[in-house]
Amino acid sequence: MSKQIKALILLFIFMLTSLGTWTAAAAKPAYSKTLEQIYHSKEVYRDTETRLSELNKNYSNITYLFIIGKSVQNRNLTVIKVGSGPKKIFINASHHPREYMGTILALNQIQYILEAYSANRTLDGYSIKKLLDKEVSFYFMPLVNPNGVQICVNGAPSYYFNANKVDLNHNYDALWQKEITDTYSTGPKAFSEPETQAVKALCENVEFDLTIAYHAAGDIIYWYFGQEGADRQRDLAYANMLKSLTGYSLVSPANYKSSTSGFKDWCVMKLKIPSFTIEIGGKRGLYKPVEWSWYNSVWQKNQLVPIRTAKQLLKQTRFQGDKKTALIFNKSLVVLSQNIISENGKSYISAEDAQNLGYARLSRAAQEQLDASQATIKNIPCIPLASFAEHLGLDCRYEKAVNTYYID
Repeated sequence: MSKQIKALILLFIFMLTSLGTWTAAAAKPAYSKTLEQIYHSKEVYRDTETRLSELNKNYSNITYLFIIGKSVQNRNLTVIKVGSGPKKIFINASHHPREYMGTILALNQIQYILEAYSANRTLDGYSIKKLLDKEVSFYFMPLVNPNGVQICVNGAPSYYFNANKVDLNHNYDALWQKEITDTYSTGPKAFSEPETQAVKALCENVEFDLTIAYHAAGDIIYWYFGQEGADRQRDLAYANMLKSLTGYSLVSPANYKSSTSGFKDWCVMKLKIPSFTIEIGGKRGLYKPVEWSWYNSVWQKNQLVPIRTAKQLLKQTRFQGDKKTALIFNKSLVVLSQNIISENGKSYISAEDAQNLGYARLSRAAQEQLDASQATIKNIPCIPLASFAEHLGLDCRYEKAVNTYYID
């Protein structure tokens, strides 16, 4: 073979290699800020919303971004759904503002899972494509308390409450007690705050199989709130798995009533599902945010928490089962007065709920057509959901795996 031919072959191979490298680089998702920049930002809420939108855009084939409510100061309470499997896991962070490193961790976990899915990689020895396509849906809410976090990063680093100065993680209906002083409040009643009301609505409508709430600090895991028998053994098995993975200590079940009305407490007591509070950052976040220099340690211990938890959930044999059909309308969760009803192969929404969703804005002709298709089911006047969406000029689709309708 002549030197010229060899040179041409080598050049051709180099061009192919370079093209592949360029294509991979070009395809790599871009983000407007790094996680460290978000952590140090004075606009953590805005930058978190931007990152969630970017993740949703970059991986739109497996994500869905929606709003579950508004905060006291009218900021969005945003959730990103990752996956399309029937088992449902809810992971949230930043009930308490100075603990917002959990927000960064949740964003990182989302990105880590989605990048593995896109590259068809395994994590923890498990196919992420199989996990998200067929087995599990994750719902991440990185910022439960956006107002409080904004207060925290703009001059009040020890801030612990929402904009109403209520401790959100003592505002859930699980042995709630009213406690209002000059410096502390559990609220005038359980679920008095729009943030906890929104989380409650999400949990009751989507009906999760397991939940995790990230807090700081202590490197400890809360798992118990009075569950006994098989439920206790089930939840202890999850807790021991999380202990082994993170190296964190389990909080003793003794005297569990000394701290009540938290999100985890409500999930265990009222929803009867496994639920865990994971406290990150050692003792560094007790009075102010955990320093960024500590983040790599937090990440190394928690990066596999969603995946390892999902793997164990797939082994669980007893579940509560879905009782409600969720509705997400124009990218917002809707709390319906009546559950969506299926009858003769069609799904119906109550006429009252249709009114609340825009029936009155339809033309007279459209209203007459819907009225003609109205049915009375269980003594409730109802109209076909798909027809209602069509007259509104919106698409209607049903995701059977998670028992949810989307009208966009």
